Amino acid sequence: MNFQVNLQGVIDLLSNHLYSDPGVFIRELLQNGIDAVTARKRLGQEFEGEVRVEVFSSNTISFSDNGCGLTEKEIEQFLAKIGSSTKREDQDLADDYIGQFGVGLLSCFVVSEEIVLITRSSNGEGDSLEWRGKPDGTYSIKKLERQVPVGTTIYLKAKTDYEEYFEFYRLRELLEKYGEFLPTPIILTEDNYELNVNTSIPPWNMDKQEAMDFVEETAYSKPMDIISLTSVIGGVKGIASILPYAVSLQDEKKHRVYLKGMLLSDKMSNVLPPWAFFVNGIINTENLRPTASREAFQENDLFFSVRDELGECIKNYLIELSQENQELFKRIVLVHYASIKTMAVEDEELYELFIRHLSFETSFGDLKMAEILENRTHLLVAPTLDEFRQVARVAKAQDLMVINGGYVHDLDLVLNLRNVTDNISVDVLDILEFANRFKELNVMEKQETRPFLDYSNEILRSFQCRSVVRWFEPADIPVLYNTNQEVNFFKLAEESEKEANPLFAEAVRVIKNELYDQPYARLCYNYNNPIVRKAMESRDLEAQKACIELFYTQALLLGNHPLSSAELSMMNESLFHFMNMGLDRMPEVEQ
Repeated sequence: MNFQVNLQGVIDLLSNHLYSDPGVFIRELLQNGIDAVTARKRLGQEFEGEVRVEVFSSNTISFSDNGCGLTEKEIEQFLAKIGSSTKREDQDLADDYIGQFGVGLLSCFVVSEEIVLITRSSNGEGDSLEWRGKPDGTYSIKKLERQVPVGTTIYLKAKTDYEEYFEFYRLRELLEKYGEFLPTPIILTEDNYELNVNTSIPPWNMDKQEAMDFVEETAYSKPMDIISLTSVIGGVKGIASILPYAVSLQDEKKHRVYLKGMLLSDKMSNVLPPWAFFVNGIINTENLRPTASREAFQENDLFFSVRDELGECIKNYLIELSQENQELFKRIVLVHYASIKTMAVEDEELYELFIRHLSFETSFGDLKMAEILENRTHLLVAPTLDEFRQVARVAKAQDLMVINGGYVHDLDLVLNLRNVTDNISVDVLDILEFANRFKELNVMEKQETRPFLDYSNEILRSFQCRSVVRWFEPADIPVLYNTNQEVNFFKLAEESEKEANPLFAEAVRVIKNELYDQPYARLCYNYNNPIVRKAMESRDLEAQKACIELFYTQALLLGNHPLSSAELSMMNESLFHFMNMGLDRMPEVEQ
């Protein structure tokens, strides 16, 4: 007889696309055996269920269970019509036992050229049956003259290149990996040696100290703490171990997930909320439904509801910890600062919990938000790192609290203070208007400095920079250069326009001149600085020009701004000018 499917195509699909490792045939056989034992127990029959795996010579193994077994009709239904399952309305039920029996059994064809199945049903019909299937799409069924025990035994002989999966040590490894926490005894035998591979207590049934020891032994690092995970709707019990080291936000999470005690995957990334970067989960579920590969869950409404419920477990733990164990709470924040910031951005409740414990770079150094808010009612936040660097030192001298919002999530975290704190105002720093916060000159001083400012604007016009003069501290900073992303874009566009071919240069010109109003950076001279005063009072236009050029280029360097070739040339010429002046004034040395 023939399978009612293109069997070779199905085997290719299983081995090359569906299953990540040939060893999953052990998981599928285990699943079938456990399901058969469970099904027999549901019939009300009294027996001690078990699964036995025996290793023979010539790379042959047997896989036996004393579960419900199969009748000839069930063999035809589940093994001949590969892919048949229970009724469509039952597809979302997690306790669908043998609906996928045939598909799971096909995984054996990945490692073996033939499947021999001996079975006797527990329903009282009493026939002992042999089913033989081959990957060419043929199978046979016959009744055996001898009576076999109730249950099912599967015999497999290894294909070439798959012999390792039929050796004792490899079978033990796979049986422990997939079935370590199954409630039904799994016994591996070879010759006269017998090993029970699943005597361990599942970590989700351990107390906290036992779970800590388990994670330390299996992960080779001691967790900071253990969080208990539960979901009523998902039938979930589990633990989340808090990692003792920081992890990158881009690192793929590898949670270990079990279905009714059977390992589905030890690298499932999405079973916990995306913000839970700082934990590794070990989770067992009774109700979630696996995908066809049984290495992930179907992402339906139930799945996402369960994930949200598990996220609430983590959040509630952190809230309780902040109240009951401040020392551990602070250590967790210190180690997992980056991921906690991500979590706080996405969740209002966690934001309020963590924001005061998070550190920020400010014009007064690195401070926790609790320290920032102690004596401040108004905050400025610089949206980029460059803009913060331009004003940090000067802002401190003016007693202005400016926070660097240029790091990941910091801008959103600071701005959100307006939504959770009544007496705090937060504004985004307008870098080009920053000089307006400084003390203005009086009328006479403005008149005296006007010629110098006009001259400065004339020299710096080609660099998209305009000049102002103000009083500000500290006095040792002669000028402050402020720019933003829009100004930088225009400067880059001008450079591109000069070097590009005519067609591209015209496109750049249209974008630069016709779609936007040309912005200007700002060079703020400090009237509090003696060198600036001398430059403004000088009547030597050549010396003033060199001063302006040197002020401008030095301000760029102090602000970590890149210099164009024209700006670099300007800096060199101004330096050479003053070097020549100094050398010309030196007395000649007599020979």
